[in-house]
Amino acid sequence: SKTRTAIAARLAEIGMGYPEERIVTAASATCAYLRRRHPGRRVLLIAEPAAFEEAAGIDLVDDWRQAEVVCVGGPDESFTYAHLQDAFRALMEGAAFVAMQRNRWWPTPSGPGLDAGVFVRGLEYCAERRATVIGKPAAGAYRAALAVLGVPARQAMMVGDDPVADLATAARIGMATCVVRTGKGPTFPSPWPGATLYLPGVGDLPAALGL
Repeated sequence: SKTRTAIAARLAEIGMGYPEERIVTAASATCAYLRRRHPGRRVLLIAEPAAFEEAAGIDLVDDWRQAEVVCVGGPDESFTYAHLQDAFRALMEGAAFVAMQRNRWWPTPSGPGLDAGVFVRGLEYCAERRATVIGKPAAGAYRAALAVLGVPARQAMMVGDDPVADLATAARIGMATCVVRTGKGPTFPSPWPGATLYLPGVGDLPAALGL
């Protein structure tokens, strides 16, 4: 929901000065994938506004009839039936299907909120197509982050509040895992089996790692 520029600015405010080039989001990883695997193809992007700012160099179109690729991102209040109808029709006409993530839900100030999974799964079912998923629960975004870090999976740790969407994929590709009890963490059994670390919050991580 935020650009890497906005995330870098927020991190700088709290004393963590990382340039945006060192930050990976589902949107940035997906746009990199589109530039690499679908160069020059026309993309119907249905996503939060921040995702469009990551799409430099991608030929975005508004008319589903022109779309050669459908890319679905995280939902927000701008998602409408008309957007989903456009995506469905483009898929039925043969457009490739890419999703930024397929997460089920996320915590909001007013309670649990539906995430992209409901829309991606629905389009897969209706169009009888399988999306190429880059972010959670797929491994594409994890591998993009490892490439930025310049380390193999065995030297990295995934810290998250969702052991199913966040940690299972990380463990599958060889990363260590840490479950935190903030965010969605309290909705899962404690302790989560197979996690390398199980902590109350991210602030407890340095001490747990002996830093």
